[in-house]
Amino acid sequence: MADVLAFGPEAAERLLREYGLRLVSLTRIWKGTISQNYRVTTDVGPLFLRVSPGRAVADAEFETQLTWHLLSHGLRVPALFQAHNRQGYVKLPGPVKGQFVALGMLYQWVDGEELCDTELDEAHAQEVGQLLGQLHLCTSTLSLRREGIYTPSHIRHRLRDIVRNPRWTEDLHPTLIRLQTELDAPALRRLGHLPSGIGHCDLFPDNILFPKGKARRKKARHSTEHGPWMIDLEQAAWTPLLYDLVVSLLACASPLPSVESGDVQPERVGPLRLASARAMVSGYQRMRLLTDDEWTALPALLRFCCVRFATTRLTDVHLREPVQPATDSATEQPASGAGKVHSKDYRDYLWRLDQLDETSSEELIHKLR
Repeated sequence: MADVLAFGPEAAERLLREYGLRLVSLTRIWKGTISQNYRVTTDVGPLFLRVSPGRAVADAEFETQLTWHLLSHGLRVPALFQAHNRQGYVKLPGPVKGQFVALGMLYQWVDGEELCDTELDEAHAQEVGQLLGQLHLCTSTLSLRREGIYTPSHIRHRLRDIVRNPRWTEDLHPTLIRLQTELDAPALRRLGHLPSGIGHCDLFPDNILFPKGKARRKKARHSTEHGPWMIDLEQAAWTPLLYDLVVSLLACASPLPSVESGDVQPERVGPLRLASARAMVSGYQRMRLLTDDEWTALPALLRFCCVRFATTRLTDVHLREPVQPATDSATEQPASGAGKVHSKDYRDYLWRLDQLDETSSEELIHKLR
């Protein structure tokens, strides 16, 4: 969890001057755990501002180069503004001369709609898969490389340290043993040979924006402005490409039966809603075909992703002290997609792991392929 920074209109005005812009209004968006997000109305219209306390310059430079590369290849990501220093970020000065307390990055405002996993139908899933496949194609020509924070070694490190958390209780011990056992599975040690590249690594429903409304979506089909937007590249990193796809499968095509609407439950394979999962894989393969080795590794990666999500929700949600809103003078507004239900309970991913226990690898591969 990043530090909380008091950031108000005066600081926003100083930051916007680095872009040659004037501030009209500043609105805090209460969404996100790593950075503080704002809608800034300027003399050129609304923009999105992300302020990241404690973020390394190297990480901001990586995201800058990645974003500009994707934009040059036509991927639907919000445009990142270039400051007067020719960088995609601005350092916010601290009380000590020569030091900075945060990095600010200014983006195009996308007036899109966030959907939760229960609202993502087959058409949405196919669009998400195709968007992710396009990302992997675009980054195949990019020489940048950075290790991610959701690798097996990083998750293993989190689990080792979890017992030191002051909110740790002994009733969590069986869960800890189960997650550690899953991480020791031999199949996870054989993933290094899979095709790899720069992936999003966190393409959840809250990092995807769709065109708003049926009328707008119908109009979009007859223009060049169509399909979803991919946002939030903070966690983008070098990864097995299949891992990136599996993250989105579990995040976007695996709603809990208890939150699905309707009397008739859709067909599933393991924890995945079959029609949506097949549509996402189909959309992805429009851009890039999965290899035989990737199909073989799919069940093991689904299991690892369940472990990853259960672990991060333990450490970042269940065992974390409640966070008080930052005291700044920016007007508050709900985040885009406020009221959407996104699974934050680690037990939801233990349930998904249970469903994988009841499904053979052969059945899983056969039904998705």
